[in-house]
Amino acid sequence: MYQSAPVHPGDIRDVTVVLHVRNHARTLPACLDSLLQQSIGTDRMEVIAVDDGSTDDSGSVLAEAQQRLGGLLRAGRLPQGLSTAEARNWGMSQATARYVIFLTGTDRLTPKALELMVASADANESDVVLGKLESSGRHAVATSMFRKTQASADLYTTRVYWSLTPDKLFRTSMLRRRGLEFPSDMPTGEDQAFTAAAYIGADNISVVADEPCVIKGASSATVQLSQRVALASRMMTLVASLVPPGPKQDLLFSRHLEAELGKATGPLLLASDNHAERERALWAASEVLRGQVTPGALALLPRPLAVRLALIAAGRYAEAQQMVAYEADKASPVPKKTVENGRVYTMLPFFRDPAVGLPDEIFDITDKMTVNQQLTSLRWNGPLLLLDGHAFFEQLTTRERATKVVLRHRQSGAEERFSVTARRDEKLVNSKGKPRAMGRFSTRINLRQMSNGWPLPTGVWDVLLAVSFEGVTQEVPLGLKRAPEVDVVSRPPVVFAPSATTAGHVLAATPFYTQAGDLCLEISERLPLPGAH
Repeated sequence: MYQSAPVHPGDIRDVTVVLHVRNHARTLPACLDSLLQQSIGTDRMEVIAVDDGSTDDSGSVLAEAQQRLGGLLRAGRLPQGLSTAEARNWGMSQATARYVIFLTGTDRLTPKALELMVASADANESDVVLGKLESSGRHAVATSMFRKTQASADLYTTRVYWSLTPDKLFRTSMLRRRGLEFPSDMPTGEDQAFTAAAYIGADNISVVADEPCVIKGASSATVQLSQRVALASRMMTLVASLVPPGPKQDLLFSRHLEAELGKATGPLLLASDNHAERERALWAASEVLRGQVTPGALALLPRPLAVRLALIAAGRYAEAQQMVAYEADKASPVPKKTVENGRVYTMLPFFRDPAVGLPDEIFDITDKMTVNQQLTSLRWNGPLLLLDGHAFFEQLTTRERATKVVLRHRQSGAEERFSVTARRDEKLVNSKGKPRAMGRFSTRINLRQMSNGWPLPTGVWDVLLAVSFEGVTQEVPLGLKRAPEVDVVSRPPVVFAPSATTAGHVLAATPFYTQAGDLCLEISERLPLPGAH
């Protein structure tokens, strides 16, 4: 049964749909209809349906469909007792198309799904393509990775890894070259292991987000708390075997800490009335946290979750459950913040509690401070570059302002810093409507005279803001957000000084914006234009 189907070059199609069926008689007809309606055309696809020991009429539905659809649909039936992984692996072994996608009998494809995903894979030479997911009901599906279509989505800077269901388009040759299969020894989460390994092994990943592609049905699977903890451990072991230690590994770990371990020790823990099960889950979680989790991964988590997991790692199960209840209580007040030595700490429960002894870094939110900034004016007055705008932290007041504008030479790293003048504006507020009256700034940069008394040297200089309030400083590029009236049209260079190194030459400044929108200055040396003074 596990022998691969023969492949004839002239018969190679675009997509094999591996359809896993287990007691899906009610939703299966709609699923099959959605495959028949694919705009890519049924001549460019094949469906391998695997009946995984159904006890309802799923087998009859598949038999009737196979007779009606002829060569489009091939159905196999596995005996009861085999795993979902084995069912999918058998279906994958039968695939003859260039790409393969894995669905269940509760899923549906939108009419253009396969056409869009295949076009993306071909155009971008992608090994994996994510098609936008949509829920068929009230159950949640992952959506954060579908905010925009991407020809090339980096696994470590996007939210792609937060979608680990196998309803993606995979390049068949990549799966076989890397020997990827669904692990059959996992009681749950085998789809995560397969998809994660495919992501990590892919040369390119693309995202189709312009319209929904896969309508996800609800899952009827029940996963115990201890199984979720085991899944987190198994997935981090897999990631550690494929990605070396460092920030990339930490990022992937953080997904499993948040999605699996976070749920198992959070809302689902509260919902369980089985005391023994709760204790087993907490003990298992503490073992995982002590043995596998890196400080870098914990640093990426929301602070309440990081505090909860730190308590569990320390064996403070009662306090951890108090933290879960605090997180679940929508009436809990927003925790206060304290600033010390340039660091910001959130005063969540157990902050500096001597009886518990959690380290301050668990409560440190300095790196999570959000800068709200905008360039509202860029003007010249002779050699003076005049900049106006606003910049403040969303989470802090605008007291103790020490903001500066920074010019940094892109090649050498040399920099010049310029103080700003605050302009009070009672109407300036953060995203929650709280006043940030001293957040406006103005600065005058005399390009003719830097801190050493000489003009600004030649080269490309990045323009940044060192935003500083209440002793907290964060550096951000200036210009990404601009007022509509800011001129972005290319203008002639502004001559601002004679050259300090070449007689008869002058220095000229040209502002420009990078592709990302960041403001830069290009300083060049040249002969003066005829007639210029």
